[in-house]
Amino acid sequence: MIAPTLEQEKELRMTIKSVSFDLDDTFWPLMPTIMDAERNARTWIKENYEAALTSLDRESSLEIRDQLLRSDSTIVNRLSELRQKIFYEAGIRSGYSAHDSKIMADSAFEIFFKGRNNVTFYDGVIEILELLKKDYSLGVVTNGNADLKMIGIDHYFDYILSPVELNAHKPDPAMFDAVLDITGLDRSEICHIGDHPVNDVKASYDFGLKAIWFNENEEEFPIKDIKVPEFSDWKKLPEMLKAI
Repeated sequence: MIAPTLEQEKELRMTIKSVSFDLDDTFWPLMPTIMDAERNARTWIKENYEAALTSLDRESSLEIRDQLLRSDSTIVNRLSELRQKIFYEAGIRSGYSAHDSKIMADSAFEIFFKGRNNVTFYDGVIEILELLKKDYSLGVVTNGNADLKMIGIDHYFDYILSPVELNAHKPDPAMFDAVLDITGLDRSEICHIGDHPVNDVKASYDFGLKAIWFNENEEEFPIKDIKVPEFSDWKKLPEMLKAI
């Protein structure tokens, strides 16, 4: 009988074979990034299509958003398209032509999207991704529209799943079912990590995956009947994965 190599022994000892991650508020804080992106887009609109700002205050933007969702509920799974259409509708409501509104919407979204992907990682994220990549298949399961190629971290991941591809979003089990299809692994061999108690932790836990909660602010987990490992320091994650 041929003895297993060190690498084969290491693989046999590992319970988890693939790790999937949420993105927003797990790899980076979302709100400061979105606020900066919106500010940059609004500044450009003010300089070029100032009248449209009257239809882009919070109340008007939410009204436009709700109208678009009533017209096509699935657009919630296409966040980039949704935001572009909000810009476009604001232009129309402000008296701009369809042609000018489209130019405004395309340009404003380009500025917004550049800012939306100008993220600031939590301490240790890149270092830990580089480390984990050596031992695990890594993936992303996100409800957002971040562009990992623009951000510069797409090369760490073997699969990237978002609502655009699946026409679904967490906590829909379809998101995690897709992970099984892609990896070919058993549920017990996959761990999902994210910040949201329902969309990430409960959804993956109920689906039968291992779950870990990224708890940046070290709060009490709000769902009483679920107990999962948690961390606020990214550097603690590798040992945590080995222990589950």
